[in-house]
Amino acid sequence: MHPIIVFAAFVFFAISYNMLGPITADIMASTGMSLSDSGRIVSFQQIGSLMAIALSYLVLRRMKQTTVALIGYGILIVSLIFIAASRSVMALFILYTAIGVGSFMVDSGSNALLSSEYYHKRATYISMLHFLYSVGAILSGYLVLPFKGPQWRWAYASIGIIIAIILCIGIFFKKHINKDTQDNPRKVDATPKPVKILLKDPAFLLYTTVIGLYMGSQIICAAWVPVYVETELQLGPALTATSLMMFWVGTAASRLIIGPLLKRGAKPYTLSTWGMVLAGLGLIIATITENVVVVMVAIGLCGFFNGATIPMYMVVVPSWYPGNAAFIATSYIFGGTIGRMVFPYLVTRIAEGSSLAFSLRLSSILLFACAILIALVKRIARDRTIA
Repeated sequence: MHPIIVFAAFVFFAISYNMLGPITADIMASTGMSLSDSGRIVSFQQIGSLMAIALSYLVLRRMKQTTVALIGYGILIVSLIFIAASRSVMALFILYTAIGVGSFMVDSGSNALLSSEYYHKRATYISMLHFLYSVGAILSGYLVLPFKGPQWRWAYASIGIIIAIILCIGIFFKKHINKDTQDNPRKVDATPKPVKILLKDPAFLLYTTVIGLYMGSQIICAAWVPVYVETELQLGPALTATSLMMFWVGTAASRLIIGPLLKRGAKPYTLSTWGMVLAGLGLIIATITENVVVVMVAIGLCGFFNGATIPMYMVVVPSWYPGNAAFIATSYIFGGTIGRMVFPYLVTRIAEGSSLAFSLRLSSILLFACAILIALVKRIARDRTIA
């Protein structure tokens, strides 16, 4: 699959993954679902991801990553279109479970494809892929506006159709694509290592733990910072939406520049360690002041300083194990899934006994812990080269 098609489809994958939040109120109004019911939709989506992770160890690891991504997109497209035709809450839960399965396959397949087939360009391509995910996350809140209200289902169908068109274009023009754009696989030793070697590697395990902590922090910021801005700072809808946009704009900017920085010799461990520290400080500052400008800037800086965590993971770790890109992509998604399931729940439990501001400040511990773990990874892997 050509990188342009991978990038274009990934933008709309990101939109489909993040569009639930902006239309949750419309779903609740038309189906009679409660707020807790809408929260279970996300849980079912994560269950789908875990099912796909289990499937990947049994079946998907034998497939080419292009095939994995295309199957994932197929599941995603069918699920999105079927949501437009569904009328029951149970169908919505089932289809969101399927979306979780497809999302895992798209995410892992796209990352592994770019890391393996374009190995020497992966710093640029992986960074661009995750930058475009951030762009899709930003756009999702705006693109669903025409579908607000009873017609919310058609937002899903529209995105599904657009993804299908992009993939059809990619398949139709595949024979015209110059295969020289891919790396020569003989340039690197792409022989897969036994998985048990990775699972016994403390550097790999610690770095994957970083991903779990980071993804927990990311979903906390994306989901609960806007709630904090609206409920505890008592700001209006426009500024609430702006707080979320600032976080994702900061994240997108970080992912856009990290590729060129790495190509110019920047040290990924140093960038990651200090980035996590500064992101944690940004989150603390955002929750100890009521100055709107300071809050918005701090939220944006929080997203910026830790936004390149996943791209750097997908650049660094495949350089240790060039033949295990698929397993590495699966591991980052598994770590992220666990982080998204555990830490946002803990934030709400802590907030119930204190305040959301305090709970968000406390969650900065996740980012400081990431900084410590990355420093340990640097020490353990000091003799390994990053190609």
